[in-house]
Amino acid sequence: MKFVSIKKFYLLFLSILISCSSDKDVYESPQVTNIVEENNIIEQSISQEVVSVQDNTLNSNSTESFTFTPIGSLSNKPLSIFYHIPDGDIKNLPILFSFHGASRNASSYRNYWIEMANENNFMVFAPEFDDINYEGGDKYNLANIFEDGDNPSIDTYNSPDTWTISIIDQIFDYIVNEIQGNQTSYNAWGHSAGAQFLHRFILYLPNSKLNVGISSNAGWYTVPDSSFDFPYGLFNSQLNDSTLTDAFSKKLYVHLGENDNNPNSSGLRHNDVVDLQGLNRYDRGNFFYQKSLTKAESINAIFNWIKIEVPEIDHSASLMALDALKYIIEE
Repeated sequence: MKFVSIKKFYLLFLSILISCSSDKDVYESPQVTNIVEENNIIEQSISQEVVSVQDNTLNSNSTESFTFTPIGSLSNKPLSIFYHIPDGDIKNLPILFSFHGASRNASSYRNYWIEMANENNFMVFAPEFDDINYEGGDKYNLANIFEDGDNPSIDTYNSPDTWTISIIDQIFDYIVNEIQGNQTSYNAWGHSAGAQFLHRFILYLPNSKLNVGISSNAGWYTVPDSSFDFPYGLFNSQLNDSTLTDAFSKKLYVHLGENDNNPNSSGLRHNDVVDLQGLNRYDRGNFFYQKSLTKAESINAIFNWIKIEVPEIDHSASLMALDALKYIIEE
């Protein structure tokens, strides 16, 4: 199913208006919304051939979307899943999840991977946590672990079945069931706000079906250090050493663009606590990795996290995805 011409024209016109008022930086602060990722939005609108399908049938050689309704406490919050499936035996093709930034533009986060998926024979699925059902940073970046992630308490600690990170295994199980597949695990890549979502996913749900995660250019982190309050650290996080031990055993790439070092980048959160991680994304990623390694050593945990620094790349989602490919196909 493709856009009709008048709809394409409307989207193109709307894209030009938005582009004229936005820069390329991805906004990550929960207070900032309705912004544009660094890739040209006009190109995104034209390349997005399909916005919805009438049913959820998954077929090879398709670039489409479907609506997924979570099971349980979040059953009233459906979300769109944008996907691309290359030509091949879909029962055995690997699955990659791609987590969008604060722009909530999942179709673009699918599109980044289309050519790479075709060339390397894997499927890509990009869930869209829209601003209606998953409004603000608490519901996406901070995974709805607390009612108010910036002011955590035991009374506002949510049940795990309401965490947005809990939806990912559900989507995976749905996909495998629909294609009658043999897949038992999946890989995931997240950029910017999506990288925040992904590393907290690993910290809080280390026993998920996730195989390898690549967290690219997060704006800031939940650092495994009790010196800092959640969401910046472990104090009041309700995380224990047993869960952290499992999390450290997961394969996580802390994926940093060396040129993503602008302390004045639009939407980058600054306050007295988060700035202790560093003043830019690159420094904060290094801080997170070193503190994580120190914590793992202190609890005698196996540490399978790897830090990757990518030269000459700043906050570009598409270029970081291109670099992340090698770590996906290794698996």
